[in-house]
Amino acid sequence: MRDKTLNIRKILLNLVLKGVNKKLMELSCVVIDDEPSGITMVEDLIGQTAGTALRSSFDNAFDALNYLHTNGPVDVVFSDISMPFINGIEAAKLLDAHCRFLIFITAHRDYGPEAFEVNADGYLLKPLMKTRFLELVHKLLKEKSKADERFKDDRVLLIKGGLKNNYLNVLSENILYIKALANYVQIYGIDGVKTTYMGLIAVEHALEGNRAFLKINRSTIIAVNKIHHIDGYTVVMNDEAKFTVGKQYKLFFNEFLSKRVLNP
Repeated sequence: MRDKTLNIRKILLNLVLKGVNKKLMELSCVVIDDEPSGITMVEDLIGQTAGTALRSSFDNAFDALNYLHTNGPVDVVFSDISMPFINGIEAAKLLDAHCRFLIFITAHRDYGPEAFEVNADGYLLKPLMKTRFLELVHKLLKEKSKADERFKDDRVLLIKGGLKNNYLNVLSENILYIKALANYVQIYGIDGVKTTYMGLIAVEHALEGNRAFLKINRSTIIAVNKIHHIDGYTVVMNDEAKFTVGKQYKLFFNEFLSKRVLNP
C-alpha cells in the first residue's frame, strides 16, 4: 500500500512539474561526483524530471569550475561532498559565484552543519529517492520563477569586468554588436566599447530569449535593429563595420530575413 501511495505521489509531482515547466525556463544543471555511479544516478534523475536540463558532468570540482568560468553560470550544481583534491564543502565557496542553487548529494549524514555554513540550498542523501528529488526541483523552479519576475529586464545586461566581483552595466538597446576575441569579449555600443572576460557562450546565455540579437558567425552577435544594410551574406552595421555570415549560420540567417523582408 505504501509503495502504491509513493508511486501516485511521484506521478502527481511529475505532472505538476510539467505544468510548471510550461511557464518557466528549465533549470540548467551541472553534476559533480568522483564516482561514475554517482554521476549516472543524478543524470538519470535529471533526464526523467521535467523542468531540468543537464549541461555537463564532472568527476572533480576543479574541472567543473573551469567549465563554469568559460561557459557561464548554471541554475543548479549537484555536488558530492567527499571527493579528492577539493571536497564539496571547500568547492562551495568557489561554486557560489557560478550557480543559483547548490545542492549537496552525499552518502554521509554528518556533513549537515558544514553544508549549512556554506549556505547550501539542499542536502540529499544517497541512494537518492526520486520523490525527494522531484520535491526539491519543484521548490527550486518556484524560487527561480519568483526571482526572474523580480529582476526581469531585457534592457539591462550585466557583464563581468576585469576584477573579481566587478560587473559593468550595459543597456542592450545601446549595443551594436558583440565580438569574441582570444580570451575575452568586446561589446561595441553607441557609447563606446566595453570588455568582459566572460566567454561568448556566457554572453549568449545572458541574451537568451532576447530577439533583438542574432548570432551570425562563431565569434559575432549583432543587434538586428542596428543593421544598416545587407549585401548577400555580408552584414553592414550602422557604424560601417562589416561581418560575414558563417556557413553553419546561413540557415538561421535566411529564416531571419524571410520573416522581415517586405513583399519577398
